[in-house]
Amino acid sequence: MLKLISMLATGIPAVIGGLIAFLGRKAGVAAASIASFVIITMGLILCLNAILQALLAMLVIPAWLANSIGLFIPINWSACLAAIVSSKICRAAYEMAKFKIVAINNAS
Repeated sequence: MLKLISMLATGIPAVIGGLIAFLGRKAGVAAASIASFVIITMGLILCLNAILQALLAMLVIPAWLANSIGLFIPINWSACLAAIVSSKICRAAYEMAKFKIVAINNAS
């Protein structure tokens, strides 16, 4: 009987300690995943904001030039195309980072 009591007295704290360590590790991975998602989302927002700010800085043109060229193509066509391509690159980088975070989270 004494051996049973001593086994329970040492075994139960060991099981509780292992459970706390397991939950702590899972909570740490979850917190790191959430923090990573927040960081890459903020990076995506900053990237798109920088692209749009650069595009808006180039919108001032003379009216006579805008009227003549604007009949065929928009005057800021190259800037718009660059903004679209840059936005797609930012989105692809975001998706790749998100995939890596999910893969690391699922691995542990």
